[in-house]
Amino acid sequence: MLYELVGIARITSGEVLNNEAKAVVSTIGKLILQNRGVIRKIYNLGVRPLPRILTKQQEKHFRGSHFIMLFDSSNSVSNEILRSLRNDPRIIRSNLFRVPDDKKLNVLGAIDRVNSKN
Repeated sequence: MLYELVGIARITSGEVLNNEAKAVVSTIGKLILQNRGVIRKIYNLGVRPLPRILTKQQEKHFRGSHFIMLFDSSNSVSNEILRSLRNDPRIIRSNLFRVPDDKKLNVLGAIDRVNSKN
């Protein structure tokens, strides 16, 4: 099944903004590949201010590094990814969506169109 992972990683230093996001995406990617999944695309949406102050593990966050990952895997792997994301202190917020089979090509095209406008 095709899944879309949307995540916001914390920013720990002002000099290198995407360090945490790169580390999280690398960890998730290894988990997917070890369980016979396929990573289709990774989008870095950059650093953006958060709509409100978000708190996770007694830390307040004002901005975050946003990313989207499209991948194919089984249902059990997606549950394991969600569990690891909830326990990971580097992730402020994350959500995992299952992309319907009939919309595979339309979803990929929509994300490409959004990125080309920026």
